[in-house]
Amino acid sequence: MTKKIKYSIGASSDPIKLAEAVERYVSQGGVINVIAEGESRETEASRQTREADPEAELCTKVDLLKGLVAKGAGVAALQYSLRMNQKDIKRLASENGLKIRYCQPVRRSRASRQREPVTLDDAIAGHAMHYSALGYTVPEIAQLLGVGVRDIWDIGKAYRFEFRTTSQGGTAEKAAGGETDLPD
Repeated sequence: MTKKIKYSIGASSDPIKLAEAVERYVSQGGVINVIAEGESRETEASRQTREADPEAELCTKVDLLKGLVAKGAGVAALQYSLRMNQKDIKRLASENGLKIRYCQPVRRSRASRQREPVTLDDAIAGHAMHYSALGYTVPEIAQLLGVGVRDIWDIGKAYRFEFRTTSQGGTAEKAAGGETDLPD
């Protein structure tokens, strides 16, 4: 069974030390705002902002919406940034003549990646299978041979060989006598 601790082991909050710290903070010019129970600082601040000028808040959201749409943000990102639901965001965008694109990748897709095809010979395949038999994982083998992980998987397909995906408790270190070729 696990040991359950009923009381916190951390620093005890001595009321006298706390009162002294508060007095020292106030004497140095600090201000402590009292917030009603059940409220938080964020909800109170946002409520005051909304009550102050709802038109200014809407204008700010429209400016933010225009900037984010120009950058290619999708609906999910807009919901997070504007703190509005999808229906309201679409309405606000249509009112301001904006078109929201649903999905734009931040980087290029994998198919368009510029990569030279590596010609792998039987020697590299033999080394890869040997390292695998010693207990090395695919990323380790790729690093040792100076090729990509995908190339190692392609060797496995071509030679119908199954490489290890996880290390088995230091098998490679035991086989090599405690020393490996891997950098620390």
